[in-house]
Amino acid sequence: MITTRVGFGYDMHKLEEGSYIMLGGIRIDSNHTVVAHSDGDIVLHSLSDAIYGSLAAGDIGTHFPSNKENINIQSVKILKHACELITQSNYMINNIDITIVIESPYLQDHIMDMRKSIANILSIDISQISIKSSTSQKIGMIGEHKAVACYSTILISNER
Repeated sequence: MITTRVGFGYDMHKLEEGSYIMLGGIRIDSNHTVVAHSDGDIVLHSLSDAIYGSLAAGDIGTHFPSNKENINIQSVKILKHACELITQSNYMINNIDITIVIESPYLQDHIMDMRKSIANILSIDISQISIKSSTSQKIGMIGEHKAVACYSTILISNER
């Protein structure tokens, strides 16, 4: 029997003055940086949570609690762990859809690099990954450059 599962992930972090931001495994020049327990890559965090959700396997905090052992953990490590659970569960990734909400920097010039990075981490084809970016039209915490958010959806199946 073919089983298809959907996962949804969300992450939001505060921003502070800085020189770069990590998004999708890519370092992007910015006037802000993410305030986080880890390297703060909200794209990889929301995608990891989408994977955990698709497998009914908790969330990042379940697998990587906010303790001293996980301070400054690389988000790539979290995503690779989530990907290992997909393989162990005999599922495969059908497609991923990601939306980043940030006022600046504009991300259009970085989207292909983020897609390539995620495809490499997950060992899937870049055509299986969609990344979009949007602003919040200067509304709220994101619009005031005080936060950044990301939404991720993943479809997995056991069809080979």
